[in-house]
Amino acid sequence: MLLSMIYLRLLFLIVLISISHLSDAKDNNNRLSLGVGQFNFMEDGTGPHNITSEVFNIELHSGKKMFNLIKPFAGFVGTTENAYYAYGGFGIDGYYGKRKNWLLTPAVACGYYKDGHEIKAGNPLEFYIGIDLFYRFRNNARLGFGIFHISNADSGYRNPGSETLILKYQIPLKK
Repeated sequence: MLLSMIYLRLLFLIVLISISHLSDAKDNNNRLSLGVGQFNFMEDGTGPHNITSEVFNIELHSGKKMFNLIKPFAGFVGTTENAYYAYGGFGIDGYYGKRKNWLLTPAVACGYYKDGHEIKAGNPLEFYIGIDLFYRFRNNARLGFGIFHISNADSGYRNPGSETLILKYQIPLKK
């Protein structure tokens, strides 16, 4: 619970900082994001279900802003221990640097989680809170890391939560 509150406060601070760095950078194409990483790298949960596993990730990000601020996205995470998470949510791109080529993207989402051999979530409805740090190349492709926390917000019979660290590559899609 304490960890979830820390994540929420940190996300709120990052969103405020990102809003102050919004830009009209020509980065309004839809993007396909592919990633690999480590699921439950902080080994949350109770044994024997607190192991880590490799994870693959695919996301589709909209280039269109809602309310001139947030961009919707949908994604899927699968692990080598047969856990799956399909989700949808919103993110805010904050642009940094002289050429606006560094991006900080906080995001929130919710979705359906299927337990695998590792962490037992306690509820199929799980919430996602995370942040990505990207370098944006001249062709608008992005390379970076993302970290996110999945939790059921105490809506299940248990709430171990899980942290995931992912290396991501995002490809802009033609309009």
